[in-house]
Amino acid sequence: MLTTQHQRTISLIGNTSHLELIKKTVMIIGLGAVGGYALENLSRLGIQNLIVVDFDRFEPTNLNRQILATYETLNTSKTISAKNRILQINPTANVTAIDLKLTPDNLDFILNHNPDFIVDAIDDIKTKTALIEFMLKNNLKFISALGAALKYNPELLKTTTLDKTTTCHLAKKLRSNLKTSNLPLNKINVVFSTEPSKITKDENGNNILGSLPFVPMAMGAHIAHFALKTLINKGE
Repeated sequence: MLTTQHQRTISLIGNTSHLELIKKTVMIIGLGAVGGYALENLSRLGIQNLIVVDFDRFEPTNLNRQILATYETLNTSKTISAKNRILQINPTANVTAIDLKLTPDNLDFILNHNPDFIVDAIDDIKTKTALIEFMLKNNLKFISALGAALKYNPELLKTTTLDKTTTCHLAKKLRSNLKTSNLPLNKINVVFSTEPSKITKDENGNNILGSLPFVPMAMGAHIAHFALKTLINKGE
């Protein structure tokens, strides 16, 4: 069954590369819109060892863009929902669900799991900065998702390094935060949008992070594509 399930993947990347891929361990930190779509792609590639990290629960505002958010998963743990989703796609997967709110002070647990690749899909700027510093200093392979809210057009996404980003406010904040650490920005792989942010407000005129499914969905695909290339040591 599993051989048939992955037949079309194998036909494109080759059996040797697929056998190499499924042995890898990937950690996804942040299971919102971008992280959920990245996880969906990685699960369907057949990666057997997946570690999912988040602290949150699904709420109604997640339904418009998060693949793991359904009426059945509302008010449930994002990590447990993610684990259930993975096992529905690949019943033989080894899934570790870690219900944890990351802070700059609790990142050491990552090393205990020895991941081959990490997806950074969190949006708290202070913790994201600390996470990137931690991954660089420990020579971990990773990619970071930048701003996906306030964007309309998935065609304007790019995979590059942090030093080459433009337009994105989150990228600008990260560059500023990392400036004092003297870490190489050209070693920080990211996916970002070149589209200027749209100002969106609620019915009371308050600023709100308006979002559509297209951009985080495409960003998750960009991330999974980069992870695939890294894990099987292949370029385009």
